[in-house]
Amino acid sequence: MDRAPEIGLHDSSPVQHNESPLEYQGSLQRLSQDYLKPNIGLVYLIAAQLFNSLMVVSTKVLETDKTIDPNTGKPLTPIKPLQILLARMSITYAGALLYMLINRRSIPDAPFGAPGLRIWLFLRGTVGFFGVFGLYFSLMYLTISDAVLITFLAPSVTVLLAALVLRERFTKAEATGTLASLLGVILIVRPSFLFGQPEDLDSSPAESADPGKRILATLVGLLGVLGASTVYIVLRYIGNRAHAIISVAYFSLTVTIVSSIGILVIPSVQFTWPHGPRQWFLLINLGVCGFIFQLLLTMGIQKERAGRGSAMSYTQLIYAVIWDVTLWHHWPSKWSWLGMLVIVGATAAVAHYKPKEPIPEPPLQESTELQDI
Repeated sequence: MDRAPEIGLHDSSPVQHNESPLEYQGSLQRLSQDYLKPNIGLVYLIAAQLFNSLMVVSTKVLETDKTIDPNTGKPLTPIKPLQILLARMSITYAGALLYMLINRRSIPDAPFGAPGLRIWLFLRGTVGFFGVFGLYFSLMYLTISDAVLITFLAPSVTVLLAALVLRERFTKAEATGTLASLLGVILIVRPSFLFGQPEDLDSSPAESADPGKRILATLVGLLGVLGASTVYIVLRYIGNRAHAIISVAYFSLTVTIVSSIGILVIPSVQFTWPHGPRQWFLLINLGVCGFIFQLLLTMGIQKERAGRGSAMSYTQLIYAVIWDVTLWHHWPSKWSWLGMLVIVGATAAVAHYKPKEPIPEPPLQESTELQDI
């Protein structure tokens, strides 16, 4: 009597052991087939934002860090945005050239791309400079979460530009979402003529207490939003006709050249050598993460619609709040939380009411119209 249950248990164990791996393998195959492969572009974009957040933190520290130099006993000299861009993009361009050299047989037209696309690749690099400079400048006076939230206008602006340039639909829901996102930015910036003079801000590196500097940072950040949105449009037009690494190379080289000219021409921007291993590490980290970020970003955008792909930038928000709290012990204000809810809510609503039918890619013969625009 006592052995019957034992036999039953032993008989059932091999069946469960044999079937479980098959069921598990089938579940993985279904997951890959139904969700991963159709959304591989989104996976690339989400991974790209992780490396983007590491770049943002490094930039914020370099621009605002006042750590005492043990050699001189004085605070470290902050590094300007143009110099950070020069360091980051020169390393990124070197990485892109090395990548193309190693894989030159599998990358058509490397390193300059097809002759007919070079003007578009150069345009991608030019507007990309404004996109990244806008964020880097705003980080000097805004918290990471506020500076990143301003960049969240990019999906709304991208949808608008996609309607004008790529002839994609621009629905009433998307128009409403764009206006709501602008309201969210106002709540984040809190201009003094609407909210009065701030009373609870300090002079910590996390955020400037000067409303004028906050507004200036916001305006430059909005210029960056326009540049970043234009990048999405140009990359969508280029599509798969140019390898992703060629686009990264054009972008990094263009920003390197523009940053070098700015450092030489603008009197207020003085070149400063990094002091100590801390600043050197942060600059090298910028270049390495920048290369990985740009590669994953370009690969993701090429596989997704402009509006849907740019919405993945919202994953930066989680990282931004974590960095503000852990590094500077600075929680977003109530207005920033409200602006965050407005912007994210507007994007969620636009995604919910997006057109169901697929939107066709622009034919190649539209190049004349795009050049005129």
